[in-house]
Amino acid sequence: MNSIGIKILTLRKNKHLTQAQLAEALSVTPQSISKWENQLSAPDLSLLPMIARFFGITMDELFGFRLDALNRKERFIRLLADNGALQFGCFTLNCGRTSPYYISTSHFHTASQLTRLGESYAECLRDQNVKTGLLMANTANELPLMIATNAALYQRYGQDTAYSSGTGIGKTILPVDRLTLIKDTLTTGRSLMEPLNLYQTQKSKQVTDVIVSVDRMERSEHSPLSARQELEKRYGIRIHAIVTLDDLIAAMENHIIGGQEYLDDMKDYKAQFGGRDDD
Repeated sequence: MNSIGIKILTLRKNKHLTQAQLAEALSVTPQSISKWENQLSAPDLSLLPMIARFFGITMDELFGFRLDALNRKERFIRLLADNGALQFGCFTLNCGRTSPYYISTSHFHTASQLTRLGESYAECLRDQNVKTGLLMANTANELPLMIATNAALYQRYGQDTAYSSGTGIGKTILPVDRLTLIKDTLTTGRSLMEPLNLYQTQKSKQVTDVIVSVDRMERSEHSPLSARQELEKRYGIRIHAIVTLDDLIAAMENHIIGGQEYLDDMKDYKAQFGGRDDD
């Protein structure tokens, strides 16, 4: 338990909080915080979930359990699962397909959650060497996600990039701008076609890249190709996913997350709706 004090000290300093500010948030005394951080005592067990929620981390992360050994994709999948953005069951998607899993980053409601989500998008953008002049939200619901990504690019990498919603928020989009769309998930690609049709004309191809949280690897509504590949071929863009359906299945098989009882359903769904990639 003593090592938790060191973890709390690190988390507090990363958030630029004083001991008094953290104590007020947790309804304890500053002396208690000091004792924890100096390993003279440990938080009461009942406080641990509150501490984890305050810092936007899981209990496993608070204890340092296993996460150091997880790769980037596994950590992101854990982030989705631990915050309710990845759910298993029976869901009817907008495209009409019945899916054993559902993903929506709209479940990220707090600053700490959005910060970590934005960092994951920014990391993917940097890993894929995406050269962007302007970040753009795909929908109004994804506007907070796009802003969080932009903030993470600046805070982590010193990359000061303009952003726009395309509806009057942020920079006015000019014909010379090169856009990177920030999107939640990629299913059939239908929701991406409207902005791509708007900004990809015969005379100008403004959108160069799209960053998505999860590529569900499903076929499009127009061909046996995967939605990713059909959109890339049709519009001359590149789509980058932080994780794919295959990554989710692997994380379940390796017990990185729960939901093992849905494994067969996940594989059956991919067999039924998976798209073909000719790469």
